[in-house]
Amino acid sequence: MDIAEPVPAAAEVKIRVRAASLNPIDWKIRAGHLRFLPMFRMPPRGIGCDFSGEVVTVGGGAISFHVGERVFGSLPPFPRDGALAEYVVAVAGRITSVPDNVSDEAAAALPIAGGTALQALSDDAHLALGQRVLITGAAGGVGHFATQIAKHVGAHIVGVCSAGNVEFVRGLGADEVVDYAHDDFTRRDDRFDVVLDAAGASSFIAARRVLTETGCYLNTGGNASAAVGTVIGAVFARMTSHQSAIVLMLKAGTALFERIAALAQQEKLHAHVERTIDMEEVANAMAAMETGHSRGKIIVRL
Repeated sequence: MDIAEPVPAAAEVKIRVRAASLNPIDWKIRAGHLRFLPMFRMPPRGIGCDFSGEVVTVGGGAISFHVGERVFGSLPPFPRDGALAEYVVAVAGRITSVPDNVSDEAAAALPIAGGTALQALSDDAHLALGQRVLITGAAGGVGHFATQIAKHVGAHIVGVCSAGNVEFVRGLGADEVVDYAHDDFTRRDDRFDVVLDAAGASSFIAARRVLTETGCYLNTGGNASAAVGTVIGAVFARMTSHQSAIVLMLKAGTALFERIAALAQQEKLHAHVERTIDMEEVANAMAAMETGHSRGKIIVRL
């Protein structure tokens, strides 16, 4: 539907959206999975969080961005007008500049998926050179970024994915790729310093046997039961071992996005765009995402 163009307030900027990316949280909100969380506004509501585009208006206050500057960022899920629109208004603290060598489509793919991967491995798990990491959903949005970040760090990577994505994940830098349909990673004999469960395919209780004595299990909290299970696992880990379990809560903002942009500018991080679609194709794309079988990111070109 046509609505009035948003107007930036102090410390906000108005952005003409060139590209937006789809994330699992978008279809979960649309499907009503989060209906018991406060939305703070009545329907109709927009959808989509991640975007890239150029600044068209700057609100009042001390803002470092200028009209015409290419930026990318992410809108908070609650409340929001949605990134799938011609224009969005964003707080200056949730956007950053797009490097010259990064396209609008690639920039739009970075915030939530890239930010989650970087925060998980670098800030929460402190993955270091020579350590071993196992990543489930290694071909997906978060997983394909996490595999590249782990490669950049110099870790030994075991990626878990479907048979059709084995070569793709190997191309991202994984040292070993496991087809989850044939091998249960929780039954392996080797041990890992970090298990990043980007697919929500396991739990701390199941994964702890493949962790080292001080290993860290991270879950992206794809659903309420996974989040609650990991919280319970965290308490159990603290009481019974030196291991840890973490539910990832993205600290989205300029500081994190600047770090992602730097990796993209240095070509250490490449966003794999599975396909670019028009607004009319979003519903079908979300239906496909619900199956859980994805490779990289789906981008909506505005």
